[in-house]
Amino acid sequence: MLLKKVNSSSIAETVIALSVISICFGIASIAFIRSVKVTSNFQDIKKQTEIQSALWINLYSDDKVIKEMENIIIETTPDLRNDSLVVITFTNESNKTIWQQQWIRE
Repeated sequence: MLLKKVNSSSIAETVIALSVISICFGIASIAFIRSVKVTSNFQDIKKQTEIQSALWINLYSDDKVIKEMENIIIETTPDLRNDSLVVITFTNESNKTIWQQQWIRE
């Protein structure tokens, strides 16, 4: 049995405080879920850096042949928007595109 009366202002304060806490918890859980489900992981970013380094070395040495890379599939297709370019696509084993680069056609 309730021996004293509860003020209506304290009930309103409690409801407001609970709603603010639930909103904060909801935003934090959304941010956590999105950070866990990042589309590019650390290994892909590391492979992107390796690919870019290899492309810079080829550009510096004026070598048009791109060497095979470990666990990377390299596909060269003509660029449909520009006749003088080709598109080089680097994909991993799961067929996820890691990097695309336009290169001058030979």
